[in-house]
Amino acid sequence: MSTLKKSAYQERSLTRAWNSTLLANRNLARITPQDLQRVRNEWMQDRAPATVNRRMALLSHLYTVARKDWGYSWLANPVQLIRRPAVNDARDRRLFNQIRLYGVSAEECPRSEFEWILKHTRSSCLPTVVSLAVETGMRRSEIVNLTREQIDLTHGVITLQDTKNGDTRYVPLTPFARDALRKWLVGKPLRGRIFDVTPGSISRAFARARLRARKAYEALCRGYNRRPVRAYFLDLRFHDLRHEATSRLADVFPAHELAKVTGHRDTRMLQRYFHPRGRDLAQKLMRSKLGRAQADHLRLSA
Repeated sequence: MSTLKKSAYQERSLTRAWNSTLLANRNLARITPQDLQRVRNEWMQDRAPATVNRRMALLSHLYTVARKDWGYSWLANPVQLIRRPAVNDARDRRLFNQIRLYGVSAEECPRSEFEWILKHTRSSCLPTVVSLAVETGMRRSEIVNLTREQIDLTHGVITLQDTKNGDTRYVPLTPFARDALRKWLVGKPLRGRIFDVTPGSISRAFARARLRARKAYEALCRGYNRRPVRAYFLDLRFHDLRHEATSRLADVFPAHELAKVTGHRDTRMLQRYFHPRGRDLAQKLMRSKLGRAQADHLRLSA
């Protein structure tokens, strides 16, 4: 069932979670809503609501397959009879790009979280993967599974076939993204995958680099007798790079083109990834015709 899905890698972990419960060897017809409520409550003690919902959704899909494909049309789905935990997983985390310690050079104190993480990773491929994520907005699995045949450095575009939404997508490359790919592809085969890693290993390498960067930042602050900013590196995840890229690209592409680049079919979902900074909106207003006209009026009336 799961092996035919694009999400097969993620669903293996969901399957392991169910196999560790007392319901693993229970007949589907004998699982009751009360059984599922007990499992749900146990998981809610140390798991996020979204995680619990994904696990429940896997079991619910199993009942659907049993009813539609295996001939068990009489089989009731107990998952539909229990309350799912409420999920509020919207995020607006973006990279900090103005990390400064007065009197400390940019070489000793990189100016952005992006630079700190690249400086403190021990993974050979993570700098390239992170650069592509920030510059293109591609998903983690899309980057990790890239093949040489998909990359057109001459025209600066990556072609993604059979994406999460099932569509072909064309991702334009910024000069930084093109440069990162060009350096990484030196000496690599002309065919096949360009990264020999899994999506999970990328997330773990990113988390380790983030922790090392935070420790190095705190040590630097102690060395100069400064108080570290608590928000730096806090709760930063690899997927937040997609938010960062979408917000940057929104300055270049209108919404209908941006959706084609990021792969969002629904512009409402696209809005969840677009997080403009307040100061950027203020500067954009001041650069606009309205902002310039009002500024000129104030200068003349002063």
